[in-house]
Amino acid sequence: MKTKIEVVWSEESIAQTDQIIQYLYSKWSEKEVFEFLEVLKDFEDIVAIFPEIYPESEIKKGFRKAVILKQISVIYSIENEAILVHTLFDNRQDPKFKT
Repeated sequence: MKTKIEVVWSEESIAQTDQIIQYLYSKWSEKEVFEFLEVLKDFEDIVAIFPEIYPESEIKKGFRKAVILKQISVIYSIENEAILVHTLFDNRQDPKFKT
């Protein structure tokens, strides 16, 4: 079995996660918050074992983009034997910003 590598969340990715959670609480229910957190946990479990599973960016070399929900992607890189999660990205934003 492959060994897991550490997943490190940047301050920006934590702030983005908090914003999404606040939005879900304000517009939806606690159920959707828990489902979102479960999706994040699943992403973390998968990427910790298979760090190169998601495609590399054609625009920003070294970065990868994991579409975890239709509306949300996670931007990360593999650095020093760890996964560094840079940010969460709303897929409905300006496509020029996407990786």
